[in-house]
Amino acid sequence: MQQNSTKVFIADDHPIVAIGLKSVLERFPDVVFAGHAGNSEELFKALPDVRPDVVFLDLNMPGNDFYRNIDQIVRDHPRVRVIIFTGYDAPDLVKSLFEAGAHGFLLKTATAVEISQALEAVRSGLTYSHIRDRSSQPPSDEKPGPAELLKDNFRKRLRLSRREQEILVLISKGLTSQRIGKLLFISKYTVETHRKNILRKLELNSSTELVKFAIQQGLV
Repeated sequence: MQQNSTKVFIADDHPIVAIGLKSVLERFPDVVFAGHAGNSEELFKALPDVRPDVVFLDLNMPGNDFYRNIDQIVRDHPRVRVIIFTGYDAPDLVKSLFEAGAHGFLLKTATAVEISQALEAVRSGLTYSHIRDRSSQPPSDEKPGPAELLKDNFRKRLRLSRREQEILVLISKGLTSQRIGKLLFISKYTVETHRKNILRKLELNSSTELVKFAIQQGLV
């Protein structure tokens, strides 16, 4: 391994995506592929031994919530740079991920040049963000099937801020607005405002539907 080479680890539950990204990374002479994990458990089992410089992290992966994955990497492996590698984007999502501790954001439509640029940026202590051009996305009239519905619900979930997702979990555990407010050091009226915004963003109508949504997404 070259002295100035970068060890890169991929965390993604889709093998074909990991294989494709690995093939791109292997084109770069200063990059060393350090391994692959298909879920959170495999990721955190491998990190202490592999000690990569950069982790490409999928958002919708079995195991922990993606915010918990970022938190744990930042806490336990502070020298590791995290590049989110995902097929999803949403308003305010990138800002929220950077606030959580991510260093880069790449869509899975990224080119080899953009992947190289992201690596160069995060290795230099900078951040990198790749946003899809929505003007080229044709509208679809197809109705989603069960698998697509799950993906669509995850996309809706990404509309939530980290605080809103936190409140969604607490609502799903049966806590009242007053109790949630005390736990988060905010007023119950602020909690109620968040609740209304959560319902609107998820296109739901009741707390019962919120609970079902949270369970389906593995949040509780």
